[in-house]
Amino acid sequence: MMHSVAYVTPTTLRGRTDEMGRATSVLAGARSGQSGALVLIGAPGTGKSTLLSTGYEEATGHLRLFAAGVRTESDLSYAGLQQMLLPVADRAGELPQERGALLRQMLDTGRVAETDRFALSVAVLELVLHLSRAAPVAAFVDDAHLLDAPSLEILTFVARRLRHDDPIALLCAARDAHRKPVLPGVPALVLGPLPKSEMADLVSDAAPVEPTDTVCAELLRAARGNPGAARSVLDELSAAQLTGQEPLPSPLPLGRDLIEEYLERVHDLPEPTLQLLLLAAADSELPVDTLVRAMKDTDGSVLDLEPAEERGIVRVRDGRVAFPDLLLRDAYYQDTPLHRLRAAHSRLAETLDGQGDPSRCAWHRATAARGPDTRLAAELMSRVDAMRESHGYEASSAALERAAELTPLSWLRCCRLSSAAHHAWLAGQPHRARSLLDRNRPHTVAGHPRGVLELILGHISLRSDNAIDTHLALREAAETLEPHDRPNALRAMIRSAEAASLAGDRRRHHEAAQRVADLSETDDPPAMLAGAAYIIGSDAVFRGDYEAAIGPLRRAVALAEQNDEPTELIWASICALLLGDEPRAHTLATRAVEQARARGAHALIPQALEFLVYAEFWTGRHASAIGHCLTGLRLSRETGQTNGVTHLTAALSMLSAIQGDEETCKERARDATEQGTRNSLGLPVALSTWALAFLDLSKGAAGPAVHRLRNLSRCGPGQSHWAVQMLTIPHFVEAAVLNEQPARAAAPLAQYERWATSTGSPNGLALLARCRALLASGEEARDRFEEALRLHQSGGHNGIEYARTHLLYGAALRRQRSPSTAVEHLHCALEVFEHLDAKMLATRARAELRATGETKRAEDRTGVSSLSAQQEQIAMLVAEGATNREVAAKLYISPRTVEHHLRNIFYRLDVRSRVELSRLISRD
Repeated sequence: MMHSVAYVTPTTLRGRTDEMGRATSVLAGARSGQSGALVLIGAPGTGKSTLLSTGYEEATGHLRLFAAGVRTESDLSYAGLQQMLLPVADRAGELPQERGALLRQMLDTGRVAETDRFALSVAVLELVLHLSRAAPVAAFVDDAHLLDAPSLEILTFVARRLRHDDPIALLCAARDAHRKPVLPGVPALVLGPLPKSEMADLVSDAAPVEPTDTVCAELLRAARGNPGAARSVLDELSAAQLTGQEPLPSPLPLGRDLIEEYLERVHDLPEPTLQLLLLAAADSELPVDTLVRAMKDTDGSVLDLEPAEERGIVRVRDGRVAFPDLLLRDAYYQDTPLHRLRAAHSRLAETLDGQGDPSRCAWHRATAARGPDTRLAAELMSRVDAMRESHGYEASSAALERAAELTPLSWLRCCRLSSAAHHAWLAGQPHRARSLLDRNRPHTVAGHPRGVLELILGHISLRSDNAIDTHLALREAAETLEPHDRPNALRAMIRSAEAASLAGDRRRHHEAAQRVADLSETDDPPAMLAGAAYIIGSDAVFRGDYEAAIGPLRRAVALAEQNDEPTELIWASICALLLGDEPRAHTLATRAVEQARARGAHALIPQALEFLVYAEFWTGRHASAIGHCLTGLRLSRETGQTNGVTHLTAALSMLSAIQGDEETCKERARDATEQGTRNSLGLPVALSTWALAFLDLSKGAAGPAVHRLRNLSRCGPGQSHWAVQMLTIPHFVEAAVLNEQPARAAAPLAQYERWATSTGSPNGLALLARCRALLASGEEARDRFEEALRLHQSGGHNGIEYARTHLLYGAALRRQRSPSTAVEHLHCALEVFEHLDAKMLATRARAELRATGETKRAEDRTGVSSLSAQQEQIAMLVAEGATNREVAAKLYISPRTVEHHLRNIFYRLDVRSRVELSRLISRD
């Protein structure tokens, strides 16, 4: 008969595949006649009990024994052993009389003479061995660190004396905070933090409603990779907070049960130790000597930390106190009463006064304040810039918010709250920014405060809401601000013009540009001059007045190169792209990313990446562009920038088109078009259309390409964009010629010629020469093609368009019956296409080579190198153990597309399973 005890039904495991494998192998060993033992070590919430319960449910063929440690029974000798062995107490009579009697005495009374403890240990071992003769035994112990010492000693004795061929498994779970092992000599497995992707899946599973991406990002940050903490925070949030309809509390609260679990080993520490722990939790960056000086008791010393160090609560490293588990620090700080927190911050401020960082001192003094205090608010405000420079926008936002809370004057409090919201937005915390603005809204009904609030809200909306609605809101904000604050009115109009540009609304952009010109003054600061030049130059480009555009665009680039502000660098990179200077655009966008990261301006990183990707596309850095797209997508989602997600999805569709990945291109183009149409985003919608047209051309389908690009030029705001229309003209000319409709190319080409000649862009002039070559014949066509290739090379553009020029030139030479010269150009094209992994274009180049009579074939690639870049990414992730859903989440494609690619990967590599794929990749 099998004996067992009731056990909790396991919750869904996430990200513990290796750990579960270790536990399962111990159980499987017992089933096959081999002994094994394992202790799962981890902090509260890491999943120890879930792993244990899962193992218990899977051990159906075993005789299952179970015990769980409870703090209230930790001092009761043999309480743990009694709990485990009571279900099999009747089997004690099958042991030799003395041993059986000793066991029954322990089970009945919990008392055994000290001289009999060894004999009792032997009796327990004999009982377990006796039980295993009928069926494999699986013993489970949860919270082993709370088991009484005699029970732990006997379990250790038994585990260390099992022979290899004894069908017995012991699985235990224990906390990680003890220096001395719970079961000395028994193998231990530490459960670390879960990766973000697994945590995100867990949150999706556990949340009552699907949280927004930004809420999910905040929740994951608070949970610190701990699944129990994620569930705990979820239990504290409402559905409205999870979906972004209501602001999130700050900090995100841990549940009471988890806090109690974490603080079990803290509450009974000596008072001086608790004082030092609280001071360290209030500021973990201070030296330990400073914390000691801040204690109430002047006789305190660093030795007071020893009890906490012995329990693994903190470590002292390089003169500072570190919490190995930051959730314990969070739990202790959240559990401390407000009056004690204020007292701790006050003592730290007094200790630091005149000795440490003035910004840190001001922060602690402000945090300790009990109510409004004009002097403290002013002191904190004077340190905001220093906090931003040293700790980023998140820290400066917190300082501004606290300064607002300390400010008695209503209008000044409003200004500081609005600034806190702006810094929160730049820090990548849009929900907190909106929350601060909502708190401020009742106090900013009109005039300057209202205009500033709407300006900040417009910044956020520009990256997440309907572009035309945002344009109108920012224009209204500018009108509200103009009588009171011309600089901020100008900023609002610059952003209003950006919204119109994003929508592809030429009329509204022109109107906004005129207002920008009216609001600008010659003695404005460089940042404002750069913004005005950017908008005015862009407007001239969009109106087709390219000569008038050159001066402002170059001025914006020059002004940005004199400073390191990420926003101005982003504007300058756009201007460089409009000037056709892709290498400079790449340099500026790279600096923008670097500066945004250095300043903690997380909201600006994906914005800079969008234009870095454009520059990389034109300069042939396609692999890097894909990587930056994926990074930008993740950051855009985490920071609530849904329009950025749309923009980068469209960019990925173009990169998929270049690779010849038809299904992925169409999927991404469809997603970007749907999202873009919803928010009137003409730029990504137009880019998606261009990607599909490029795919058509790569396949040799000139007719559909003509149709798409011709319709693109006719679409209005929200569906197209004049910059994309102009950049697609060389492809339209090519499609029209190949479709035997050259007459349609004349007017668009004249427009492209005006831009290319005005900017002097080598790439633009190269594509212009290529278009003229396609429209010419004979020697003139050859001369134009040669000119195009020289211009490509002079500008350092050896990317996809350079190779396509070789392809078109080679095809033209073949038709003119110059096969030997054609072969040279076709081989050049093929080499670049293969390097860039442009599958369809490489196929076209090979077909043209065959048509010339060329019999020499490029060596076929084998193994992983034969896969496309997308397929190789998928193969690598699958080989690492990722599921289709996990691969889809990492690469921002659908699981269906992953499945499609995986079938092709299996076919191409001649493997039949994920295991075979993993082995093949590990060999390669």
